[in-house]
Amino acid sequence: MELKKFDSQDELVEQIVKIVSDIISKKPDALLCFACGETPRPVMDKLVEVRRNGEIDFSRVRLLGLDEWIGVGRGTVGSCSQMLYDDFFRPMKFRTDQINIFDGLSKNLEVDIKNVNQIVEELGIDFVLLGIGMNGHIGLNEPGFNPDEKAHVVELSDMTKKVMPKYFDQKINLQQGITLGFSQLLSAQKIILMATGERKAKIVKEIVSSEPSNGLPASMFKQSKHESFFFIDKAAGARL
Repeated sequence: MELKKFDSQDELVEQIVKIVSDIISKKPDALLCFACGETPRPVMDKLVEVRRNGEIDFSRVRLLGLDEWIGVGRGTVGSCSQMLYDDFFRPMKFRTDQINIFDGLSKNLEVDIKNVNQIVEELGIDFVLLGIGMNGHIGLNEPGFNPDEKAHVVELSDMTKKVMPKYFDQKINLQQGITLGFSQLLSAQKIILMATGERKAKIVKEIVSSEPSNGLPASMFKQSKHESFFFIDKAAGARL
C-alpha cells in the first residue's frame, strides 16, 4: 500500500476523481465500490459535478455497496443506503439495475449475501474507495475479523456503537451490520483508502507504523497484491 500525502482535501479529491474517470474510460462497465459517510462524500460530490458536465459516461458502470447497519433501510436517515442514494446514486442518475447494495431490513440476509458474493466473483471489483473507522475498521470489518471471509453479518464493536449515533437523527439501538469481506476488498484491482482531517491523525499514524494485522483492519491493505493507495491530507498526516 503506497502512502500519498496531499496538501489539501480538495487536491486529494481531485486525484481520486481522476483515477475513477480513467478507470471508466478504459472499462465503461467497471464495478465500483464506494464507502458511505463523511470522508468519501466530497469525492461523490465531485463525481456528480463531472457527470453534470458530461465529461464521463457513467451509464454502464455497476455500483456495489460496502456495508449496512442491520435493522435500518433506505428510509432511515443515516443508513448507508440512504446516504448513498441521496448523496450519490440519485444525483448521478444511476438506474436501479446498476446498483447492488445491502438491505438492512431484508428478511433473508443469507440470500442477499449469496447474491453479492456471486456478483463479486463473476465481475470482480475494479475499484474500491474506503474510509477508516476510529479503531481502524474497514466497512464493518472490525478488529479481530477473519481476513478470509466474503460478505457476512458482523457484531458491532463497542467503538463502532459509540460512534454510530452521529449518523442518525434519532436514537437507534443497533447490534449488527453486514459488510463485504476483506478477501473481496483485497481482490479489487485498485484500492484507495482515504483519511482526512485532524481527528484521523492518530489512527493514520497507527496504520502507517504497524505491521499488517487483523487487530488493525486497515493495516491489512499492506498485503494487497493489486494497486493500493493510502491517500491522506495534511491534517490527517499531522502525526507522521
